[in-house]
Amino acid sequence: MKPHAHWMFAALSIGAATTAVADGALAQAAPQTLNVHTTREKDLIEPLLRVFEGLTRVKLNIVYLTGDPAKRLQADAADGKVDIFIAAELSQLLAAKTAGITEPVGNADLAERVPAIDRDADGHWFGLTRRGRVIATARGRVKQTAFTYEELAEPKWKGKVCVRSGLHPYNVLLTASMIEHKGPEATEAWLRGLKANLASKPTGGDRDQIAAVQAGRCDVALVNTYYIGGLRASKDPALQATGNAVDIVFPNAGDRGAHVSLSGMAVIKDGPGLNNAALLMDFLTSQPAQFVYAQENHEYPIRTDVEPSGLVASFGKPVVDEVPLADVAKHQAKAIELIGKVRFDEGPGS
Repeated sequence: MKPHAHWMFAALSIGAATTAVADGALAQAAPQTLNVHTTREKDLIEPLLRVFEGLTRVKLNIVYLTGDPAKRLQADAADGKVDIFIAAELSQLLAAKTAGITEPVGNADLAERVPAIDRDADGHWFGLTRRGRVIATARGRVKQTAFTYEELAEPKWKGKVCVRSGLHPYNVLLTASMIEHKGPEATEAWLRGLKANLASKPTGGDRDQIAAVQAGRCDVALVNTYYIGGLRASKDPALQATGNAVDIVFPNAGDRGAHVSLSGMAVIKDGPGLNNAALLMDFLTSQPAQFVYAQENHEYPIRTDVEPSGLVASFGKPVVDEVPLADVAKHQAKAIELIGKVRFDEGPGS
């Protein structure tokens, strides 16, 4: 746990305990177990899960999944070894629902806490945190302060754009959002133009793209907001410098708004710990837990009544795309098809 986090988790314990006594939900939990599978990084989620254990006396059996979790998740679901899945990416929740291993949750409190655009219409998954897909621009070199995703495909940005693999879930969902708004033909043209403007063949993760901007290998990069937050909050001066080498622009502020994705959770069908899974979902969407997400993970809380951290608030107040993510996600297969068709990951000149 980060040193500065101790006071926050103490506050969380007090706040959540107070909430539990008030509504009677967590206080009713008996000593039981709950099987949790998650693709979130251990440091980001475990402190919250341990607080839940302390408040409820529910013992958590936590499995940290890496890579594509689909096969392991399906196998463990079939064997009754998982009750709830906490996903780092929306695409993982969608895959779990498509595989038929999730169960709808008809919880009015969850529906009230989680905005409609950030949950499954049938109750199969619910968002926990939000992150914007933004444009990081070279501080001091790029004077432009307003962008659209579309203009990154314009010739003036030739050789100046950095982005990770087009087939990464971040970029697949961004491409799906383009299809939702512009249609397949315009999206294919956009992908071709964006590919032509890349500074190099896509490689590495979002932090690498930010470092490439700092190093002058490109002027702009498509990245998620929380990576910039993590760099700026680092205790390593070199990483801080990387995070501070870029400015943040939320694209399309003048029209549909910036594309925003999420982390989230889903209950696994026929899991033995359904009641305790519901308690955990309540806890993770409580105000205290959402406060910790905001302060520690540099993500946007899913709840509208919890403010982002001061660091994230300094990015500016974004205009966000209000199309439900479930509607955007319907275009994922087409997005993957188009990314492959233009051979995006082969880089410029291919």
